[in-house]
Order: sequence, then C-alpha cells, then structure tokens
Amino acid sequence: MQQSELRSWIEHRAEMLWVCLKCLVFMIVGIAVAISWGSFSDNAEFALSIMVAVVGLFLWFGSHGAIMDIAAMRADMDEGLASTAFGTNFNKAPFSVYLILNALAMLGSTVMLIIVINA
Repeated sequence: MQQSELRSWIEHRAEMLWVCLKCLVFMIVGIAVAISWGSFSDNAEFALSIMVAVVGLFLWFGSHGAIMDIAAMRADMDEGLASTAFGTNFNKAPFSVYLILNALAMLGSTVMLIIVINA
C-alpha cells in the first residue's frame, strides 16, 4: 500500500470516529432537551429507549470498527514511515485501551440515556 494512501485511509477512519463522537454528543443533548420539555407517555419512553439503544449500538459499532481498522493499518507501514516519529508513536499506541474507552463512552452513555428516559 502506498504510504499516502495509508495516511488518507487513517484520516478517513479518524473522521468517522469524530462523526460518531459528534452524533453521540448531539443525541445526549437532544434527549436532555426533550426530557426537559416535559414528561412522555409510557409508549413514548419505550420507543425513545429503543431508538437510543439502536443509535447507540450503531455508533459503537462504527467507532469500534474505525479503531480496529486504524490499529490494523500499523502492519501496512513501510520501513521509511515506521522509522519516523509518527510511525514510532503509531506503533506504540495502546489501541486496546482505546477500544475499552470507546466502549465505556459509547455504550455507557447509551445506557445512561435509557435510564434517564425511564426514570
């Protein structure tokens, strides 16, 4: 793989992570605003909880896949790129920690929203 192509793929997947994070924040803010406007009927709470769970899982799957793809791209670096400061830091990046933090953020906030909706 050409190194410019590798960098563009990493940039693409990093943008996907950024979009997933923005969507999560917009969902949290939107649910907070909707809850502050008033109470929902039981059917609306149930439907909103299902929607939050589906969107939250979708965002987690998207961000998890992006992190996994970026981690896999470490093997595609040539010796020239791997010997640079970027390549050295990229090879040392703790992607398992990133995956755990991603799961806590995406799934934890989804569960938190469902609890808040049904409280």
